[in-house]
Amino acid sequence: MNYLLDTCVISELVKIEPDKQVAEWINSVEEGQLYLSVVTIGELEKGISKLKPSKRKDKITEWLHNDLIFRFNDRILNLDINTFIEWGRLNATLENQGKKMPSIDSLIAATAIQYNLCLVTRNDRDFQNCNIQILNPWK
Repeated sequence: MNYLLDTCVISELVKIEPDKQVAEWINSVEEGQLYLSVVTIGELEKGISKLKPSKRKDKITEWLHNDLIFRFNDRILNLDINTFIEWGRLNATLENQGKKMPSIDSLIAATAIQYNLCLVTRNDRDFQNCNIQILNPWK
């Protein structure tokens, strides 16, 4: 099985003391089975850019640009026409059910749908109506 890591999973791993269960789960899966969305890269950059200048900010910026992006190079999934078709279908279905989802989350869900990936997230309830496999390593 292959996995799409939600932003919260990557953010957890850069904490000074990451959650033990999350770290253990990540270490139990072959790196080649782990994927990121370009949306996650954007969310990480946004979070880092909001930090005040510090050594920690410099370290995390270095990690994002020179480690994470390099390590996931061919496993960072772009948003293309097929992703947006899935996104449109997903949002229409949710809206017909009277449910709404933030665009960032629905783009991540659409990516999981397009590539048939299990979404790894702490926010499993946010994605419960998307008809995708979800794994919450915090539980």
